[in-house]
Amino acid sequence: MTIPSYAVPVAIAAGVVIVAGVASWLLFHRRLTPEQIECARRLHVHAIGRITAGEILDMVSAPAEAGENQPPTLIYRYEVGGVTYEVSQPLYLVPREIDPQSWIPGLPVQVMFDPSQPANSIVACERWIGLGARKRAGA
Repeated sequence: MTIPSYAVPVAIAAGVVIVAGVASWLLFHRRLTPEQIECARRLHVHAIGRITAGEILDMVSAPAEAGENQPPTLIYRYEVGGVTYEVSQPLYLVPREIDPQSWIPGLPVQVMFDPSQPANSIVACERWIGLGARKRAGA
């Protein structure tokens, strides 16, 4: 069996195209920043999430590099399917104004969670906010 005369140049051209493609991807592919990854996570939970009641447990001040008067990282608790989750969300990464009176420990909060991974949750994102929920009278 003989190799057609055009096979070698075609194979070389295909190899050059593949190498050039990989090289350009390595050179020009931008990696996502941690802030972009967190934004994508928040928006994903918002898109598919379910809402449940929770409670703010504590807050940790935003790091100095976040700037002055930035919202804190909130630590909150909620229950899904008989399992209690204690998680946190850095509110200073959410690009929206949030009322400081809404993140006081002990206050109720609406929590949006991923039904397939209930530990993946948010209390605020670019398009929704669960802070500021108040207990109903008699509750």
